[in-house]
Amino acid sequence: MLIESTYFIAFIFGLLGSTHCVPMCGGIVGILSQQTNASPQQAVTKTLSYNAGRLLSYSFIGLLAGGFSQAALSPLDSKAIMQFSHLLTSVFMLAFGFYLLGWLNFLSYLERLGQRLWKHISPLGRKLLPIQNKRSAFFLGIIWGWLPCGLVYSALAWSLASADPFNGAAIMLCFGLGTLPMLLAMGIASEKLIQFRSSTFVRHSAGYLIIAFAIFSLVKKFGAHMH
Repeated sequence: MLIESTYFIAFIFGLLGSTHCVPMCGGIVGILSQQTNASPQQAVTKTLSYNAGRLLSYSFIGLLAGGFSQAALSPLDSKAIMQFSHLLTSVFMLAFGFYLLGWLNFLSYLERLGQRLWKHISPLGRKLLPIQNKRSAFFLGIIWGWLPCGLVYSALAWSLASADPFNGAAIMLCFGLGTLPMLLAMGIASEKLIQFRSSTFVRHSAGYLIIAFAIFSLVKKFGAHMH
């Protein structure tokens, strides 16, 4: 039951945090949907293919993170691992909520570290442009899944804390599915979502909701241990 609830929370986190995806991924989704020689059906197919590739990368990264932490945390007992998992995920949820509000730049430091890897990967994506077919869109999504992003790093902390490669992959998949509605909407109405992106109310509302959820989770978990 705990694992299933973690998957659901990862999905909700992706859904709430996906306001951050608009400035990060809006440009590439716009390219997929606004090519002059592309019909609406082709644009939708390319957008779906792109997101399938992106989710595949997220799942693979989660698999790696879960496998790494499984090896690193194997000396600990299962109860200690669960407590570590809960604390780490709550801390990263708080960090991302503060990040959306502009109160904390911790995740931006991680993004800058991720740029070291991204500068070697991004040229592969540029070679695929302009996107001519769904196959190219799929491979672009695989590459774009490695884009340095505070939202992705926050979700990846859950995979790292799961100490299990398959749970790590499933957590990142559920998180990615949560971001899907926003990115699919960008493929259909990207111009209107420029205004949505610019709305500080939307961004701040998502930040406050994530912070509230993280605090509730911490109080519920650690308050139970005090009784």
